[in-house]
Amino acid sequence: MKRNVSGPDMAKPYRPLVLKVSVAALASVGILTCASVWAQETKAVAAAPDEGVVVVVTGVRKSAESALQIKRNSDQVIDTIVADDIGKFPDTNVAETLARVSGIQVRRDAGEANSVLIRGLPGIATLLNGREMYTTNGRYVNLADIPSTMLQRVDVYKSQSADLVEGGIAGVVDVRTNRPFDFKGYTFSANGHLENSDKSKSNDPNVGMMVSNRWKTAYGEFGALFGLSYVENKYQEERAFNTNPTSQGPNLTGPFVMGIEAIPGNRRRLAENVAVQWRPNADVELYAEGISTRYKNTFETDFFVGLPWLGNSVTTTTIPGTNQVQTISSHNTFTIDSTQANKADTLTQQFAVGGRWNASPGLKFTSEISTTSSKYTWANPILDTNTTVPNVNVNTSLNDTPNFQYTGIDMKDAKNFSLFQLFDRYGRDKGGSTDWRADGFYTPEADGLFKEFSAGVRVSSRTAESIKSFEGGVGAPPGINAASINGLSCVSPALGGNYGLAQWYTPCATFLINNTAAIRNAVTGSSSAKALDPGSMFQDSEKSYAFYGKTNVGFDWGSVPVSGVIGVRIVKTDEELQGNNLLTDGSYVATQKSSSSTDVLPSMSFKFNLRPDLIARLAAGKTITRPDFAQLNPGAAYINAGVTVNPTATGGNPDLKPVTGRNFDAALEWYFAPAGSVSAAVFQHYFDGYILNKTQAETFAGTVYQVTRPYNTDSGQLQGLEVAYQQFYDKLPGWLGGFGLQANVTYMEGKTTKSVDPTLVDKPFTGLSKFSYNIAALYEKNGWSGRLAYNWRSKFVDTYNASNSGLDLTVAPISSLDGSLSYKITPNLSITLDGSNLLDFKYSDYFSNPNVYPRDTRRYDRRIGIGLNWKG
Repeated sequence: MKRNVSGPDMAKPYRPLVLKVSVAALASVGILTCASVWAQETKAVAAAPDEGVVVVVTGVRKSAESALQIKRNSDQVIDTIVADDIGKFPDTNVAETLARVSGIQVRRDAGEANSVLIRGLPGIATLLNGREMYTTNGRYVNLADIPSTMLQRVDVYKSQSADLVEGGIAGVVDVRTNRPFDFKGYTFSANGHLENSDKSKSNDPNVGMMVSNRWKTAYGEFGALFGLSYVENKYQEERAFNTNPTSQGPNLTGPFVMGIEAIPGNRRRLAENVAVQWRPNADVELYAEGISTRYKNTFETDFFVGLPWLGNSVTTTTIPGTNQVQTISSHNTFTIDSTQANKADTLTQQFAVGGRWNASPGLKFTSEISTTSSKYTWANPILDTNTTVPNVNVNTSLNDTPNFQYTGIDMKDAKNFSLFQLFDRYGRDKGGSTDWRADGFYTPEADGLFKEFSAGVRVSSRTAESIKSFEGGVGAPPGINAASINGLSCVSPALGGNYGLAQWYTPCATFLINNTAAIRNAVTGSSSAKALDPGSMFQDSEKSYAFYGKTNVGFDWGSVPVSGVIGVRIVKTDEELQGNNLLTDGSYVATQKSSSSTDVLPSMSFKFNLRPDLIARLAAGKTITRPDFAQLNPGAAYINAGVTVNPTATGGNPDLKPVTGRNFDAALEWYFAPAGSVSAAVFQHYFDGYILNKTQAETFAGTVYQVTRPYNTDSGQLQGLEVAYQQFYDKLPGWLGGFGLQANVTYMEGKTTKSVDPTLVDKPFTGLSKFSYNIAALYEKNGWSGRLAYNWRSKFVDTYNASNSGLDLTVAPISSLDGSLSYKITPNLSITLDGSNLLDFKYSDYFSNPNVYPRDTRRYDRRIGIGLNWKG
């Protein structure tokens, strides 16, 4: 059995979705958009520091109303989610909340949303209060690391504006936290929740607090705010899997490896934020703010690796009508149990100082300087053990899930297993930046075509670096019994699904992490850690210089008032890349690469006020997404062949160019009530230089390696339709008048139109679901409030030609039901009951045909929590 180890981590004629839909046509069929929004930041909300406007929102209804008001007053394509109250967001983290937004699709890992796609694409930029925010050497921050208790709102920009930081061809997510001038005066809030997870059988805390005040003095008005959040989540994911089918004899195919994974872990997130504001007079305001997030994740993957072909007297049956194996029986079969222990620690911090000056009537200046730092360390020792099992019977697809019957020995007894192989893995990443920006705004006195002129500059200096240990395993000397090492005898956790084998022996992950030196000594004869791999190292620096200019215009088109924003952003990027390349004599040579590029990014958007309650919009713009720093690494890291490892290598490509996008949007929005709207939007995006990995054989020092590198290979297009509806049913009698509904549906088509890999041409983008929808029942009346939300997305391709099998790895439809119910005991105190994954969703994927080639079945925790919220 061979496996690859890596570091942490369209032929028929194309039928385009008809986008030549006029506003009149949309109106005639009643398709109106609540889904996608066109927003410049609402003057009332964004101008709070200037105007002294308090922006506290309380309640489900007010939250929905505020979000619609932001959409309605906006000039750009955005969706907004506003907190129900201080420290009270619909979900525990930002990524979970974004799954409710039309056009957004999320992926989950270990039961938690951890990656976000906007309109089917991963190229997003993340901002914190308008500033670029990221994790270590990536281009965006892990949104799951930002606790929802600190948020005022989240804005999702689906089109670019000249004043927005560049970097997201798919869109921009701007996370907005509270500031002291957002509140009338002294404000204190605290929340404490206890959450139960059914598969990990744990009860975990989720606590947070915020205190804020403002004072009027002889020197002006001061404000200060401090927030604190701690979330712990013991979780358990479980998987049963088949590898891709390969030939197992004449007219017989089947997976060579099958198995079960139990993945218990403990996530801990600690976050603090602070903000200080000073307004000496009505024309000047200064502020300083900072945030720190610490994420620790200690988890393990307990593998049972079934190798039924590696036994005696192998017999099989096939799935009727196919050559694919259904059952396999063998005797005295070689079997592996393995533990992958993981300990990860991420610390991300950002601090900013800025100000605003109203220099004269109609003239305003703002400026800000910020620093960001992010560090990540990880350790991942993997210990394989082996045994021989007398009797083996497996079914590759029992109710579309593998099933294992391993009998004749006690599979939970360490004495039946021997040490087999050790992978000694660890590494570290680091990133940092300093950003400065300045903006000026001029509003002419005369009421003409031009309503406002604005311009600004931004200078950013970023660094990113990474290194990890040499990859590959070391075989253990024969005859070392696993039970002979004290502290290494553990049993996998009980599983929620029925996979035949309920539990098995697994090396103790805690011992592996805390006593790695002892395991090294037992396997290799030395307690020293494996050396760091110079080939994996990169040190990059990037400087960008941006200038933008834009103007707000307003005019009447016949009897229709029109407002718009026209602008351009020019960005010059200089990069210095450094890595190491391996020579045939085993030594390394430093490799450096310098590059410089300039991008011109025009954008425009127009809003047509057809009626006081009916708005039409048009927008167009050019966007870019820069490659990840790891993708630019000029070096390569090689993994030599081992007992279970093929010779492979991974490297970067310093010649990668940014991915560019040209985006077009049109929408119609009907606001029939303060918290009610119906809307529709159509969009068309064109992309060039899409980055994909390509694996090909390369010979180095006489050995053929399968080498994976990224390339600007593809061009493509994406188009779709978003429809949304929101309303509270106030006219229903009695308690029924508290009900409301939010619903949205998205349809998308996307394909690769040109690729260095001709097999990908005219195929949909990986990760793209054609259909997705959200429906949420809302309630608020007589002290009760609640939300029950269902999210669904259709199947999508994860990988084309997975493992060179000729089959595509496809993910079956994904859904989630989450909810919350609150009761206000007093004006200051409320109690909340919430739950996630209420339907105990079962994830599954497959190779082209789910009935013949199932791959993974996964289950996650169902979580139920209860908590108290205090505000005073």
